[in-house]
Amino acid sequence: MMRKIPMFLAAAALPAAASMAAPSAATSVAATKPGPANAAPMAVRRSISPEGNAIAKRIMETPDPHMADMRAEAARLADQKLQIARSPNPDIDKLEQVIRREEALKAEAMKIADDRFLGLLRALSVSDRSIVLQNLANPVKLPSAAPPPAGGAQPAKPAKGN
Repeated sequence: MMRKIPMFLAAAALPAAASMAAPSAATSVAATKPGPANAAPMAVRRSISPEGNAIAKRIMETPDPHMADMRAEAARLADQKLQIARSPNPDIDKLEQVIRREEALKAEAMKIADDRFLGLLRALSVSDRSIVLQNLANPVKLPSAAPPPAGGAQPAKPAKGN
């Protein structure tokens, strides 16, 4: 049986900052393509230097030695919660202990992710650091899948049957 890894642990383990630091060519091209005249202007995502990309790749791809242990503990805590929930008379005090430990684990994972990101910023050149922080402060907003209705028209309502 495959266990689900809590999202906060998966997010902490992924190279999120590297993807912010080095957006794909498709993102960069899509952000600069002119769209329809009525489309909202989109922010242009700037890329960091090749040296900055190499630094980001090295830092973000280095596995954290504690993450495997944290994932195992998160899985154990999830199992404990299921056992408590399935019992005929759940022990709320025990459930609270499990939930509090999960909170601490999430905080620890966030600290690791934040430390890794701060380490990346410290390792980058001043210009690359500025680009990463600008991209973080001004994320590119992707256009919505469905354009707004023309002229503010409301969708047709089905006729009421008699």
